[in-house]
Amino acid sequence: MNQSITRAVLGAAFGALVIGANTGQAEDIKIDRSTRAFKEAQASLTRSTEVYKTISEGKMGKVPQSVLDSTRCVVVFPDTMTISAGLGGTHGDGVGFCKSAAGTWQNPMFLNLIGGSLGLQAGVKSADIVLYITGDKAAEALKQGTFKLGGELSAVAGTFDKTVSASHAEVVAYQRTEGLFAGASVEGINISRDESDERAFYGTREAVLTEKIPSDLEKQVNELRDTLPTHVG
Repeated sequence: MNQSITRAVLGAAFGALVIGANTGQAEDIKIDRSTRAFKEAQASLTRSTEVYKTISEGKMGKVPQSVLDSTRCVVVFPDTMTISAGLGGTHGDGVGFCKSAAGTWQNPMFLNLIGGSLGLQAGVKSADIVLYITGDKAAEALKQGTFKLGGELSAVAGTFDKTVSASHAEVVAYQRTEGLFAGASVEGINISRDESDERAFYGTREAVLTEKIPSDLEKQVNELRDTLPTHVG
């Protein structure tokens, strides 16, 4: 094989490797759907879809358009538990969707919430939490898995009228207890990426950075993605 042919073959092979690395195509990776981690991730997505559909339907009041227009990411934690002092604090598992630079919703991240306070009423030990991430700094922190509410990353309790101005906070928070959504007072919570759930669900963590997904999982992911805000300010 002469040098020109050799260079062409090597160049094509290298190009294929680069393309595969950049697209993060989960279709090429075998996923074991019988594992406990995969089933837990799938259940978390299912519960999050049910919660978000309820708030998006607006039967108890609509989230202000100013918030939806400014949303960079949406985070849902169903069944977030608050345990009494000394027994473990707050914990929840959920999902988060963020906008790409092109304005489309990427694949969901799987997330853990620990610590902090949800401001629940006396006697209430769990709530469904929906966070609209409206600030660029908070959105980047969420993607990096270094998200903590407090200090520069401020949150305001959401309302169902036009009084909430997303420009004054990085996060607008809602919670559902006993079937009703209301503004949530959330403080000091930490959110991290659940890499084990992401790898179990996609076969690779990099799939989150694209809109590519195995065809047999696409329908379930799109069930939630299709209800998210349609544009960003």
